[in-house]
This record gives sequence, C-alpha cells and structure tokens, in this order.
Amino acid sequence: MVVMGIVGHIQFFLKLHPGYNWICLSDFECEVSGRSPPVSADSIREMPSEFTIIMLLSVPKLFNRGWNMDSNDYSSRRIPKHVGFLLLLLVVVPLIGACDIYRDIQNGKIPNYEVGQQAQAKACKECHEEIYEEWSNNSAHALATENKPFLDFKEKFTDVSMYNAMMGEEMCYACHGSKAINEGVNCETCHGLALTDDEDFEKTHEVKYEPGMEKMRKRDFCANCHTMESPFTGDLILSLYNEWKNSKSGKAGVTCQECHMKPRDNDEAYHGFDSLSRNVGIYRDILELRDIQLEFPQFNLTVANKVSGHAIPASGPSRIMVMELFFRDAQGSEIYKLEETFGKYYDLMPVFGIMPYKLIRNTQLQSDEIRQINFTLPAKLRGNIAELRIIMRFYDVSDDFQGDIKKAHTISNPFLIRVVDLQ
Repeated sequence: MVVMGIVGHIQFFLKLHPGYNWICLSDFECEVSGRSPPVSADSIREMPSEFTIIMLLSVPKLFNRGWNMDSNDYSSRRIPKHVGFLLLLLVVVPLIGACDIYRDIQNGKIPNYEVGQQAQAKACKECHEEIYEEWSNNSAHALATENKPFLDFKEKFTDVSMYNAMMGEEMCYACHGSKAINEGVNCETCHGLALTDDEDFEKTHEVKYEPGMEKMRKRDFCANCHTMESPFTGDLILSLYNEWKNSKSGKAGVTCQECHMKPRDNDEAYHGFDSLSRNVGIYRDILELRDIQLEFPQFNLTVANKVSGHAIPASGPSRIMVMELFFRDAQGSEIYKLEETFGKYYDLMPVFGIMPYKLIRNTQLQSDEIRQINFTLPAKLRGNIAELRIIMRFYDVSDDFQGDIKKAHTISNPFLIRVVDLQ
C-alpha cells in the first residue's frame, strides 16, 4: 500500500507537467490504459526539479488520503502516520536537502539587511528630522511590516503547513524589515545597524555610514529586495529591477536612486521615494491618453507610459492598473461601460495554491511604451453615444486572487480623469 501510494503520488505530479502528461508507471497500467511506456528510474531522476520539490513537499497529504490507482483520485487508503513520518525522515528530507530549489528557498530566508540590536528610526530623527518625516509620511517602506495586504498574505501563506515549514515568515521579513522592530524598511535596514554604545553612536556616520554610501549608490543595491524569481520556474515574480535594466534609464545608467531619491528643496537625498501607495498623484503627468476616436462600431485610443525607468504598474502581481470607460448619452446617463486592465498574472502553486510561481500573462505598460487599444462596441449603441468619461486608478489585490479587482484590498483615488465629447 505504501509503495502504491508513493508511485501514485509521483504519477499525480507527472500529470501536472505537459512533458509527462498521462504517463503510466507500470507495464500493467500501460496495457490497460493504452498510455505511454513505463517511466524508468532515470526518467524520474530527470523529472523537472520544480515538480520534484512540489512532490516532496506534498508527501504529507498521503498520510491522510493516499492514492487510488484504479480511479485516479484520492481515496480512503492511508499510509499509517508512523510509516509516513519514517518515510519523510529517511527519504524525503535528504532529497529536499540535496535539491537546488530547496537551497534557493533557504537563501531567500536570509535577511537582506544587517541583523542585530537597532537604535531605531526615532534615534535618527533627532538629527535628521526632515528625512524622518519624508520617510514616515511618504514612503511605503515605513509601512512594510504593518500594511494590511502584507499581513493578510503572510497569514494565509504561513497557514499552509508546508510553506511554513519550508519558507515561513522569515522569507517575508527578509525584505520587509525586522519583525521585532516593526518599523518596516527603516533607516538601519538600508544603512546598517548604528553603533549603539554611547561613546560610539556619534561615530556611526564616520566609521560606517559614510564609507557605506558608495555601495548604496550602486545600480543593483535596490535589486536585493525589488527582484524575486520563482525557485520553481525562474519566472520573475517581482520584476522591478529587470524592468529597469531593459528600460531607457537602465541602458543609460540612470539608477533607481537618481530618480526616486533626487533632492527636492535642499541637497539631501529625498527619502519619501514617492510610491503610489502613499501618493497616487505621482502618475498624473506620466501616463498619457491620446488619439481618442469613435468610428462606430470601432472605438480606439492610445495610452503611453512616459516613465523611462519601469513599467506601470511596476514589478509584481499584486497591483493592477484599471482604465474604466463610461459611455453616456445626450442626457448624461451611463449607457455602457468597458474596462481595460494592466498587470501580471500567474498560475498558483499546484496543490497548495496561494503563491504565484508561473507567469501566464503580462499586460503591464512597459517603460516608454505606446499602446493602441481597440474596442468593438455593440450595435445597440449606434447613434446614442454623446460623451465618454475615462477614469484610471490602481487596485491592490492579494497574490492569491490573481488580479481579481473585485477582491482588492485597496482601491486608489483616480489619478487620471478625462471627459471626451464624442458627438
């Protein structure tokens, strides 16, 4: 029974992979089903690594349900728990430990900042009050450990026992900042720990921070947290750094810091970073609508991303830009509505869900991209359209809802409103 359960479990994951679709694992099954010849031990060893690790992570499901080889479905057959745990200890754990994917996952749990006792942001505020106010009032960094989307997704992620065992919340806090301090990405997350002894604290800049500025100005400094690859497919889940590298700014060597930390009213670097989650108005002048035409039944417009450094929306799957088009009649009544969405969409992990791992569609507006959008309107609207109202805004959607704006955590205020006379 144990052997049948394991073989059936391997077969289940082989079925998930297009290269191994409906392969049988025994001569008898091949004869009965007419499927491909049996899979050899060498074939299983050559199985794509992403499915190897998923399969190994899923073995505990066999403890409870097993696999019915006759019906190709889970059944009441069970591997006794003591046998299952022995299997984990003797077979699964060593295999996982030897897997490159597992090592990548473990590396992802290492904090991208110096760990230890912090003086915290309030200590820096004593001398850098203006920078502190920019960071605390304008920067999404300041909210990185306490914003609702982060906390909700972390809770769902760690509720899955195998995600929690393999990755845990350590992977989340590796970039979002110290859980214990709970100040998000604060001063010491980027600059390093202050020297906290009384006699050394004032020397922190001289002996540590000023020498460290050269590293912080490098083009890849922000990439430590603003890039994330799926360990299973290599697809970029967070692609901001890659977007920059492929952009006009990236090719010209204009760094993230030169735009997002450009000094404002003085010579000091700006620490508000101007993310849209704190100030959606930053996109008001850098996304352009033009060439709006109605030649019934065709309706066309052009949208242009004037940001030279990254896509809109930038980076990952959790933010969707939505263009809403409201068609009105001569009396001002809404008679038709269209939506166009811009974002990234992924398949979620097999079996466990929640975590995106494979990119299936990308409708981001890339840097400097000019895109024409075309709609065919229904015949019932002929002669009835007088005016068009366009509204653009952002929806923050948890990764596991994959762009379903009806399940958005937050909806921004409109950053662009345009009214067009179509008579």
